[in-house]
Amino acid sequence: MTDEWHDLLHGDRWRSTGTLWVEDGTEYTWEQVDALAATIEERITSAGPVRVVRVCSPAKLGCFAGQLAAWRTGCVAIADDGTLGPAELDLVRPELTLAVTVAPRPTVDERERAAESLPPQRIPAEVVAVNFTSGSTGSRKAVAVTRGNLVALFGCRGLDVPVTDRLTAGSFALSAYDGWWFDTWKAVAVGGRVVCLPNVNEDVFAWPELVEKYAVDRVLLPAAVVATLVEAMPECLAGIGWIFSGGEQFRATTYRQARRAGLTNRFVNLYGPTEATFATHRYDLPETLPSATIPIGRALDGCEQTLRDLDEPGTDRPELVVGGPLVCLGYLRDGTVSRRFTDPEGRPSYRTGDLVDDQDGDLVYAGRRDSQIKVNGVRVDAAALEHRVTGLAGVLDCRVVQDERLTVAFVRTADTPGDRDVQVGVESVVRQFSPAIRVHLIERFPTKTGGKVDTAALISLHREERDGPK
Repeated sequence: MTDEWHDLLHGDRWRSTGTLWVEDGTEYTWEQVDALAATIEERITSAGPVRVVRVCSPAKLGCFAGQLAAWRTGCVAIADDGTLGPAELDLVRPELTLAVTVAPRPTVDERERAAESLPPQRIPAEVVAVNFTSGSTGSRKAVAVTRGNLVALFGCRGLDVPVTDRLTAGSFALSAYDGWWFDTWKAVAVGGRVVCLPNVNEDVFAWPELVEKYAVDRVLLPAAVVATLVEAMPECLAGIGWIFSGGEQFRATTYRQARRAGLTNRFVNLYGPTEATFATHRYDLPETLPSATIPIGRALDGCEQTLRDLDEPGTDRPELVVGGPLVCLGYLRDGTVSRRFTDPEGRPSYRTGDLVDDQDGDLVYAGRRDSQIKVNGVRVDAAALEHRVTGLAGVLDCRVVQDERLTVAFVRTADTPGDRDVQVGVESVVRQFSPAIRVHLIERFPTKTGGKVDTAALISLHREERDGPK
């Protein structure tokens, strides 16, 4: 165990009476969080030898304390806020499941134990946690995260922000997603505190009071959530010094709209696959954007990048390959490591599948190797279509969504969705790619719990408006 990891789990700070965590109107000290983790740790120890522990809790603090307890006992921590289903759990196969409540009083109960014990060596000793991908490519994958990955992330200077006292991080990400490490543990690793922000669909109007009371320095939000808040409730972001966007492409239209709304925050566009712990690239947005597309920027310290030329027809851009200590161990399936992320020499390496342009050292996302879709038997570059449509006057964003029968370009507009001029302009561009692609103007994209655009909900909405509710 590294000195940094040992100090994180067992350092003197856990005896402090200072505030570490704020959630649902309650403040928790380091000492109180340590006591909750100790109770969970006792439950894990009494269950006998286990390798993977699932901690279920509706409270973020329950998930956090569960991770701390599992790591102290040498286990892999699976934090489950209720979003993990049987398919995801089958990938990791936890031997022990605990239910943790935080309020009105902390409780820890055993919910489930695996019927058969699995060999502890099924997962390498350096693995401490699991990232779950969003499932945008079909199904969610489980990514094995090592303590070395997290130590590298916590020490990454390229993700730091200047603070006058100690860091206060706003927490929006769910515990099963990679943004959780940035929201919570990276802040805790430097002695900061975490302020949990209510979900946008629950009580976003509570944000300004929390931000002012606790002087929140930074927050990480999916691009779709930033777009929604900038358009409808910019005051909810006004007091946060640094706004990091990640998970999806951050649109220039959103940034310009933020400036027109009077927001003076520093905006940072982050990029990184879940397979590389959290983030690998950063771009700080200038006051005036030099181009129509926001770059993903330059590699963070701890990340090695390679632009790999592809010998594929119709592809003239290189693929981004990332390496270094941020690259995770590999995918888990059936409770074991099924594929490791390495190059031919055995060094940590992951092919992102993302195509990029190099603009004077700043990388610009240019679509995916698999962004081509078939529409009536003809290949269409969905990423190129989205880019062209987003550049039209009156358009804020575009998502091309396809199911087994339909292909629809959903277009978020600056004015009312019934704007005929915008409709005509969009349809003209879309027809150049394929006349079979439908156009659907929309005021706001629906989002999943984690903040990404809900493409299934978009298709359902299109069907309802076309056919009427069932």
